[in-house]
Amino acid sequence: MSGLVFALGLSLVASSCGARVGPYLGAGAGVGQGGAAGSGVASQQAAAGTGRAGAASPGATSQVRSAGSAGTPGSAGVAGTAGTAGSPAVLAARTSESSASTFNFDPAVEAAACPNGQGNTSSDVGVTPSSITFGNVSGLTGPLANSFTQGAQAVQALFSAINAHGGICGRKLSLLVEDDGQSASHNAADVQDLIPKVLAFVGSTSDADNGGVPAMVHAGVPDIGFAINCNRSQSPVYWSPAGGSCYYVNGRPYYYNTMFNGLKAFGDFPKRMAFLAYNVPISAQAAQQFASMYQQSGGSVCYTDYSISPATASLAGDVIQMQNNHCDGVYTTLDVTGNAKLLQAMQQQQFHPLYAGTTFDGYTPSLISTAGEQASQGFQVGIPFPPFNGSNPIVRMYLNQLSAYEPGQQPSGFGFLAWAAAQMLVYALIKVGHNPTRQGITSVFNSLVNWNTGGALGPYTPRTRSVINCMINTVVKGTSFVRMWPSSGLYCNGQLVPVGP
Repeated sequence: MSGLVFALGLSLVASSCGARVGPYLGAGAGVGQGGAAGSGVASQQAAAGTGRAGAASPGATSQVRSAGSAGTPGSAGVAGTAGTAGSPAVLAARTSESSASTFNFDPAVEAAACPNGQGNTSSDVGVTPSSITFGNVSGLTGPLANSFTQGAQAVQALFSAINAHGGICGRKLSLLVEDDGQSASHNAADVQDLIPKVLAFVGSTSDADNGGVPAMVHAGVPDIGFAINCNRSQSPVYWSPAGGSCYYVNGRPYYYNTMFNGLKAFGDFPKRMAFLAYNVPISAQAAQQFASMYQQSGGSVCYTDYSISPATASLAGDVIQMQNNHCDGVYTTLDVTGNAKLLQAMQQQQFHPLYAGTTFDGYTPSLISTAGEQASQGFQVGIPFPPFNGSNPIVRMYLNQLSAYEPGQQPSGFGFLAWAAAQMLVYALIKVGHNPTRQGITSVFNSLVNWNTGGALGPYTPRTRSVINCMINTVVKGTSFVRMWPSSGLYCNGQLVPVGP
């Protein structure tokens, strides 16, 4: 199956087993205890394309391999077992295990949960008595600039914070990062190169993340993160705290229509919507499927352009067409640069539709600074977690750790989901204990039900490999994104709808 989504933060959904309840999670639902991030020396990431380089201590060890470098064949193993699909939109805010429902995400507490290395052995690939090495393959370079760098940065920040307090079971957490250049073939080579070196992959973020899936499945290597392509999202070794990019029922793709239900409920549903995408297959297909879902919600598609080049200088022509077609809404699967060009063209043409928005790839301060504050006003982005300018303690922890250990790097939706994935991995490491194995952490992931990252995400059962349902809609006001709806908690009132044959 080809890929569905370009960061589908708005309408995708968490699913799990149990009875359906109301569409909201209250502001404090399931929020675990969490303190401020620990302090320590910031880790240093080598620039992409410069080869492998070490990192400062006590931060997380980091190495970056540039796109296109030769990879070595990975070791073979037993593939994981496919998860079973769960029923949609179960909103219980606790997990099935008491230890998971009360888990404290503070790095000092995580390190103290298994404070020494007594009994540590070299228990599996990437594990020594004093360290555990994980892999990350991301699109650090490529045609969609600065879209996929934040995943590795977020994982490095968390690992650095935990290492500053002694690591997990006395082991320092290390991350090997390789740049696939947003190329599926390079992604495959990078994954093959890392399989014999790492216990698992965590936080990988790339529009080319389909390339390495067969090798990971063959070797039985856990892959924890947010998937963009469908074969990764549905892979039997894929694990996520929030869901992936697609969900298939009898071979047919489905999305949750949470975003469009929310626009109706809160009075912002456009009657005539345009859909814009890059001429990158995954971007174009995602936009087409969002358009299908919008039509099923009762809207009329007034204009489409699924062939925009990432190198295009201006989107003024698209804006003029939308004006001529009397569109009162526009939704894109573009990156920060493309959305900035759209907003600047809308400002120049004085085009102010009822709704203009994008996927959660656009939820970053870089969008406002790139487009300009005035042009950005009113632009909407749906996100599956509380806003960065809010008070959620888990989100604040991510921001504090990023600032302390990856200074100068921008937070983003991709970054937060990668950080949340790494937190779920840390939980599994603590549960497994002194001698972690790939099979051991997989067993922990299989046991999780309604995992919600301390209330920062909607409840999700990782083994279902479904998609995101719960969301918060944000809008640019001044120099930041602010909560638009719901007024508190998460909006989870979505239904699965087919979006393709």
